Amino acid sequence: MKTFNKTLIAAATLTAFGLAAAPAAVALDASASVSTSYLFRGVEQGMGDAALAVDLSDSTMGVTYGVWISSGALVTEHDYYASYAGSVGEIGYELGYVDYNYGRLAGVDLDLDLDETYVSLSYGPLSVAQYEDSGSTADYTVVSYEAGAYSVSYGEITDAAGENTNHTDVSYSVNDSLSLTVSDTDTDNSDVVFVATYSLPF
Repeated sequence: MKTFNKTLIAAATLTAFGLAAAPAAVALDASASVSTSYLFRGVEQGMGDAALAVDLSDSTMGVTYGVWISSGALVTEHDYYASYAGSVGEIGYELGYVDYNYGRLAGVDLDLDLDETYVSLSYGPLSVAQYEDSGSTADYTVVSYEAGAYSVSYGEITDAAGENTNHTDVSYSVNDSLSLTVSDTDTDNSDVVFVATYSLPF
């Protein structure tokens, strides 16, 4: 994964300048969503409060880039991302970079910012992705399978000490806007989490 850093940094640079200097003729893809809680890799963020998110993205020369902003999970989060996707025969691939940034909580800088590179491979409804934290805080592997309106994913987080935490998510898309997710982790003190998300383009 680390070998992709130079390419991904270049894509991230394109992101920064592309968003700042996008011509008026370019129409960004935009969507907003509200969720009953902010679920990230099997873990409810914050205190399980409802969260509002906005996503702005664009594509050029095969590169997709954008910014994702969420508010409501104790602190505001804004993430910058860039990726390149393609295929070789029936195998799809995606190389990407995500820069996570978090606001201050009660005037205190939580110092939780991090960035990841990732690679994803897909074949039909099956996909597998590997995320690597550049700070070696935690790496993440996820395998997903889609069957019509249903999708199942199994993810494993490996922390800096080599300890693993697993989670399984089952999602159902009621329609193009509403999705329901049930998530369960392997930790003894965790409950099954149910999240409903409603999103709309604008």
